[in-house]
Amino acid sequence: MFGIMNTFIGGESASTPEKSQGQPQKDQCDMFINVVYSGDKKKSASQNPNHEWFLKKRKFLERKGLLRSKSEPYIPPYKHRRDKAKAEGSHSQQPKVIFKHDTTRPQPAKVNPKVEPGVRRPVSGRPSKRSRKTKKAKLLNPAVAGPAIAQRAPVPGDVSDSNQRAISLLNGLNIPALAPASINPSKYAAIDCEMVGCGPQGHVSMLARCSVVSYEGDVIFDEYIKPDQLVTCYRTRWSGIRPRDLVNAMPFQEAKKRVAKLLHGKVVVGHAVHHDFQSLAYVHPPSHTRDTQKIPLLNLKGGFEVQRTVSLKILSKAILNDEIQMGRDGHSSLEDARATMKLYRAVASDWEKVLATGYNFWGVFKGLTSK
Repeated sequence: MFGIMNTFIGGESASTPEKSQGQPQKDQCDMFINVVYSGDKKKSASQNPNHEWFLKKRKFLERKGLLRSKSEPYIPPYKHRRDKAKAEGSHSQQPKVIFKHDTTRPQPAKVNPKVEPGVRRPVSGRPSKRSRKTKKAKLLNPAVAGPAIAQRAPVPGDVSDSNQRAISLLNGLNIPALAPASINPSKYAAIDCEMVGCGPQGHVSMLARCSVVSYEGDVIFDEYIKPDQLVTCYRTRWSGIRPRDLVNAMPFQEAKKRVAKLLHGKVVVGHAVHHDFQSLAYVHPPSHTRDTQKIPLLNLKGGFEVQRTVSLKILSKAILNDEIQMGRDGHSSLEDARATMKLYRAVASDWEKVLATGYNFWGVFKGLTSK
């Protein structure tokens, strides 16, 4: 910035001669000092291009009504809507929504029709640990269950509509009259695997133990396997794997080669066996695969719906009266593999007869149930 400052120094100004009357005249010296100064040229806020763009944008939003002006007081959105509704008189027409935290209006007392008046109820809505265990035991053992639970529990001999169709299909094949299927025990093997979690939060399942047993239940292969990735969740409650089990475990690539060599040319039995094959990165011919989760004779033998997916634990209890996967130590792949082979041996002769005929049981059954 540039400026000029005029300063008068010295004698009396010529514009005030009356002041000098009656006084001795002195030498008058008139001096004018012209000061020219300059400073750093500072940019004002209005000269900043970014700030100018911001102001233009703000004014545009204010004109559109999308942004309130600085001079206007802040009004919460819900208050604005409430005042507008009161002005229009629509608040009396619309019903009031009562939330759980709204205590301005009394709530009606909840009445449970299943509980008789005067009966003392537990404080918490969640059943106790003992009651949950009792309910689980009743579901597994219908003989000691109450009438309400016994109706939902699987009862051998209970024939539903879908089971009647399945039985009619199997009776149409006349299984007893079919030629007996040749079962070579040396060609059968059962497999079960246990997985641990790898990757972020343990979402990636990796093989940690694999067990293979023969037709009679003898151990062919049972080893702990060290995954290629870092284990982030051992899933001990279900897998039974602990960190000490994988210290000197077999490498995954070596275990994969050995298991593939053992299963080559055999009929592999498993429960949801596709998960085991996926963990091994192994592909087995479907014609040489027997999945006990998809054999209708086992569901009929245990009294379950044919299309229902039943766990290995419940099937073993209902058909073999064997209790597996008990305790807090987790599952054992060796125990599960032996239980799977026992289940298959219970229906092996009849199911192999059905398979030998080439009859597409599931295709026909699904066609009947979809009608």
